[in-house]
Amino acid sequence: MHDTETRVWLTGMLESQAVLGSEVIVDEIDGDWAHVVVTAQGTPRDPRGYPGWVPTVHLVADAGFARRAATGPTATVTALTSTLTGTPSGNHPGIDVSFDTILPVLGRTGKAVRVAVPGGRPMYLPAQDVVVREHGQQPPLPTVEDIVATGERFLGLRYLWAGVSAYGFDCSGYTYTLFHHHGISINRDAGDQMNHSGLEAVEREDLQRGDLVFFATEPGGDSIRHVALYVGDDMIMQAPNASRSVEIMSLTEYDPIGEYAGARRVQLAG
Repeated sequence: MHDTETRVWLTGMLESQAVLGSEVIVDEIDGDWAHVVVTAQGTPRDPRGYPGWVPTVHLVADAGFARRAATGPTATVTALTSTLTGTPSGNHPGIDVSFDTILPVLGRTGKAVRVAVPGGRPMYLPAQDVVVREHGQQPPLPTVEDIVATGERFLGLRYLWAGVSAYGFDCSGYTYTLFHHHGISINRDAGDQMNHSGLEAVEREDLQRGDLVFFATEPGGDSIRHVALYVGDDMIMQAPNASRSVEIMSLTEYDPIGEYAGARRVQLAG
């Protein structure tokens, strides 16, 4: 989707996105569509995960994959994107995968990691594109600079409504993914990140680098429409809207009519 018109049209038409290997619970099937919840994406709408409809062709029941994902080592994609291949040397490329995709590890070679693929045969990812963690091993608690540095890797990436991947983020998909990649779970949507993630409230005069800042649909309003990452000196890093890309800009310039609604702080290392 290279044109802005198509991206703008998507706004409000989708709920969220799930990357390859995401666990979902299927509640209902209606023809070619299934109503699911994405268990990794928190929301007060459903305690099990984020709800929505997906094409059934995008789903697969794979007990072996699920068992390995729950009990064995996993590979988390740290490259912005990578490609699954049929051989350790990178021959026979398959589908591309996004940053923060997590797949079970079946083995390792010198330059590649052999991973399970839901509903498919095992494939390989370059070792330099992933981090392998043993079962139960959590990422190290990040510092503010870790979060900011991860966010900066996506500067210039086109906004995509409902996106949570390196192919495009919406505002809350961006902040959700930055923290999720570092092992910290916050809710999927902006309003819920502010009001239902249990995060510490921060006064505007006490803003620190790494805080989440929120904006309402109107000055003094209760409905939250946007979230950004505060990076210090009155600057925010954000995925703004369908006609723009991930950027850093002045908080004051972004909010000329006073829609600023508050801030929250995620507890980080250091």
